[in-house]
Parts: sequence; structure tokens; C-alpha cells
Amino acid sequence: MAESQGDFSWSDDTLVVVKRVDAIAVYRNPEGDIVIRQERRGGNEDNIVIVPGQQAYTLVESIQRLLKGQLFSLSADPR
Repeated sequence: MAESQGDFSWSDDTLVVVKRVDAIAVYRNPEGDIVIRQERRGGNEDNIVIVPGQQAYTLVESIQRLLKGQLFSLSADPR
């Protein structure tokens, strides 16, 4: 079944089910901290979050609780 160009738009949120995501890397820095780094396109600086190694499990557990619905979700972008 062919579709015409007029039937599709990348801005139609009902059609686009997977949005583009910049690459994310996770690694340890020389101090033993966990670094979460998100690639930025267009020459902008990467987004970087540094988590002290001893707090990594707390972060992971919080993310797991959020995914299970045991933590609240923000209703608006906090920026």
C-alpha cells in the first residue's frame, strides 16, 4: 500500500513512535566516578553527569523505582 507525501509528517507525534536520541556513553573516569555522557550534535558540548562511584547503586536503584512507577514523575520540563 503506497502512501502519498502529504500523508506523513515527522512532527506528527501519533506516527513517530521512536524519537531520535543522541548517543549515550557510560564509563569510569580516573577518579573512579561514573560518567554518563550524551553526545551533542552540531559542535555543541556534550552533556555530562558525574556520579561518585559510591553513589552509583543509589542512582541505579532510583531509576529502577522510577521505571516501576514507585517514584513520582515530573509533569513539566524542570529547565
